[in-house]
Amino acid sequence: MSYIIYGANPWLLPCVMLVVLALTIELPFRFCQRLLTTAAKQIDAFSAVQAGLLTLASFVLGLSFAQASSRYDARRELVVKEANAIGTTWLRADQLGPTQSARFRRVLTAYLAARLDAYQTPHDPALYKRTLDQSTDEQNELWRMASSALQADPHNLGLSLLMQTLNDTIDVSAEQLQALTTHVPTAVVTLTLVLVTLGALSLGLRFAVDRARPAALSAVYIIASVVVISMMIDYDRPQTGFVTVNLNPLKIQLQSMEQSH
Repeated sequence: MSYIIYGANPWLLPCVMLVVLALTIELPFRFCQRLLTTAAKQIDAFSAVQAGLLTLASFVLGLSFAQASSRYDARRELVVKEANAIGTTWLRADQLGPTQSARFRRVLTAYLAARLDAYQTPHDPALYKRTLDQSTDEQNELWRMASSALQADPHNLGLSLLMQTLNDTIDVSAEQLQALTTHVPTAVVTLTLVLVTLGALSLGLRFAVDRARPAALSAVYIIASVVVISMMIDYDRPQTGFVTVNLNPLKIQLQSMEQSH
């Protein structure tokens, strides 16, 4: 289920939802009219249950959407935070000697390029893992260079500041990985889908009792439900959905570093 929600083609789930919700409304209306003739005597109770079910579905959907939206905003902030950390580390590389500084910056540039490749290719697991492994190796190399320089001159405040910003760069990379690999829990999304489907079923049963199905209103309910749920899930697919996290801060930083060589 997690793969269908977050890993599959972003068109798959909306198409499946359209079909399921349409059938959930249409089948009861077509085949349950005779079975529900006695329900007309309890129409008030049925309306109360239907209203409660639709309200519950709306409530859970609103909570899920808010959670996905907050995760999307957090990912955008992490992109800016990582770009700033790498930019500051680049500037403080001047605290190293000329030869070490040039080498340090070459590795840092390759590190940022690898990070960008990883963020832009999550749909290719092999390439994604390879670029992340490469960035990890470059983190270790950067740390060795900076720590060796600091050990040789432990009272150098500039080198201490370089270590601090390099540590921030490594820390934010871990935060980015966490943000990219965690989503709104699958159980919550599944519950939302079930409740929306039950809401559609209640509409189909109500139409069967009334022996009338307003096609236009049914289509509006189905399309609105699919659009809102799809947006909720898309917010939580940072680089594989229709709404992706803007990586321009990292791209601009990379361009600036490459031009400075």
